[in-house]
Amino acid sequence: MTELGIVADDVTGGTTVGALLAREGIEPTLCYDTQTMANILSPDEDVIITSTDSRAMKPVKAYKAVRKATQSLLSLGATQFSKRIDTTMRGNIGAEVEGMLSVLDDDYVALVVPAMPQSKKVMIGGYLLIDSIPLAMTDVAHDVRTPVVLSDVRDLVQSQMKQKIAYVPVDDVVLGAHTIAAQLLLQRARGCRVFVIDAATLQEIQWIADAIVDLGWKVVAVDPGPLTLALAMRHSSIRPSPRPDRSVRTEASEFDKGIVLTFAGSATKTTRMQMMRLAAEPGTAVLSVDPMKLISNKPSVCSEEMHRVKKQTIQIFSTGTHLPRVVLLAVDNALKDKLPAKHDELAKISGLPAEVASTLITEKFSEVARTVANIVTPERCAGFYLTGGDTTVRFCKAIKAHGLHMVDYLIPQVDQSVIVGGPFSGTPVICKGGLTGVEKTSLQVVNRLFDEQHVQTNQSEKATI
Repeated sequence: MTELGIVADDVTGGTTVGALLAREGIEPTLCYDTQTMANILSPDEDVIITSTDSRAMKPVKAYKAVRKATQSLLSLGATQFSKRIDTTMRGNIGAEVEGMLSVLDDDYVALVVPAMPQSKKVMIGGYLLIDSIPLAMTDVAHDVRTPVVLSDVRDLVQSQMKQKIAYVPVDDVVLGAHTIAAQLLLQRARGCRVFVIDAATLQEIQWIADAIVDLGWKVVAVDPGPLTLALAMRHSSIRPSPRPDRSVRTEASEFDKGIVLTFAGSATKTTRMQMMRLAAEPGTAVLSVDPMKLISNKPSVCSEEMHRVKKQTIQIFSTGTHLPRVVLLAVDNALKDKLPAKHDELAKISGLPAEVASTLITEKFSEVARTVANIVTPERCAGFYLTGGDTTVRFCKAIKAHGLHMVDYLIPQVDQSVIVGGPFSGTPVICKGGLTGVEKTSLQVVNRLFDEQHVQTNQSEKATI
């Protein structure tokens, strides 16, 4: 019976919190939407994660999507809840929290704790800092679909919801669980149901969780994952299990078998750095796609670009010998020092609103990625390396996967899972957001996917003993 139900606003957000749980031996299953839950879930799932893909929706639509997802989790027996939010506060956080609370009993409260210290994201004085830089001064302020222009989380959340929020400052948090509990009780007595709480360390997040458990409150953890994990570990109904040790290496091995398929539909500065490093690695076959051609208002231009990549992929495998170790498919601005197209360029080339054109690029890119994967075949595929949240969900749906079973993470927000459903079912996959990691992360991801073959073999051998 399900104990914990988690609603994320996109798939990579869901995998991030799922991977944090998996690292502690609580392996959840992530569904792409509520409709696929029945296809992949067993009755003994302790933790279920579902994505509403609602980050870029209008607030009213996002509210309804989260409300529906919460109702589905309730029907599966969930009693503990989490609203997984983006580490950079993008999306409809206020509307989605209200959507979740609208389904739950009045004695449920929401705790907004945006900190994820292991990813250098902390909140002090109500302000979210990313590696010591105020949120609104980072690249997220220029996000094409969901820009964030406020660093004060209190103002940001309050602007998105009708309920008045309460705030617990770091001065109280650092005094421990008892003081946090006292502040929560005081604000609750004043009728507050939504609390924004500072935190700069994992210890402080643990004190927040301790305060909630000691109070016996029913809560929705509104966070990127650390608070959800701390609460899950405090609830004895969710029991961790042993997990295998997994390697982190940058060097290739003669024992690596198969081909890792890397699909980069994101073109952030971090992604460019990582993809250019991987492209330079011996044994990497590089395929680039012009995203502007994918959204051209002339249909023949898109068709020709997709056919060109298909033909190039077939040529790579036509000899049958000296097969690549990695096949890297990326939008061309992820492979060279070229900035992504601006809003007006997207609109001009496509004849569509910039947000619609951006979504169309992801859809078409995922179609190309599916074609490449089918040419490689499930038998030769050692794993998928997917970067960009939209790319992840679109591609997984394109290959008819129902969801992901979380198993671990490489580093926080570089999350490892296994495909559930479809012809690639059982294939390892690592997905990451476009802003996560350093240059060598791409090499570490590829090698982790190769090494997973040995982990699975060892687990199978232990199971038969």
